[in-house]
Amino acid sequence: MIGLQYIVKVYNGTYKKLAEKLDIAPPTIMAWLSKKRPIPKAKLEALSKLFHIEEELFTKELNEVEKIQIQLEYFRRLSKRDSFKVPDFFTDDDGIEHEYLVWVDPYEDTRRMLTKDLQIETVILNLRSALYDELYEDDFYKGSPLLDTLERVSELFDENVPESLDADEQVKWTQRQDKRMSALRFLVYYLVVPMFGSGQFQRGSDATDDDIYDLCVKHDLLSKKERRNKAEEGDIS
Repeated sequence: MIGLQYIVKVYNGTYKKLAEKLDIAPPTIMAWLSKKRPIPKAKLEALSKLFHIEEELFTKELNEVEKIQIQLEYFRRLSKRDSFKVPDFFTDDDGIEHEYLVWVDPYEDTRRMLTKDLQIETVILNLRSALYDELYEDDFYKGSPLLDTLERVSELFDENVPESLDADEQVKWTQRQDKRMSALRFLVYYLVVPMFGSGQFQRGSDATDDDIYDLCVKHDLLSKKERRNKAEEGDIS
């Protein structure tokens, strides 16, 4: 299924109506979908303008990220069209009631869920790309550090409370597991998110956080992405 077919499906359209908008015969669209004929540049531009979607997405096989982006654009347009105002009230300090209008978006929950789906699928897409880069670019027999690391992380997140533990032991196990998860989040945060001086770090809020931050400082592990980017742009010497 190329992008055009998926887009028409998401927008609940028909090929007949689309053909009318493009001033072409419906069989022409079917020829595009079957790849018997390429979509002319002028028609790609018209499609892009009509749906507010990049031209290249109409002719390619879409990945999950692109599919969700198309759905988000569709619901964004529906929200713009169908949102409405309703009256609401508040009482001030003097006990006087005031009326005001608030916008209601009937698709807010759908858009929020799709945004979360987009985050998940983007991470999966990036990881898949990195894993295959590791597989094909490095010596196969030297191992796969990234794959090994991700396998261990997935095992950590997949652990469940052992049924053999009594109630008190299960509570302790859960608390320890929460600390392990928190420690992993702290470590990954400092490895990835650029720090500026003391940055976003607030000492004293969590002992594990303090120790992991100090470890990253000691071994020069804090992210320096921002410094590298500025250097590439000529902002710093």
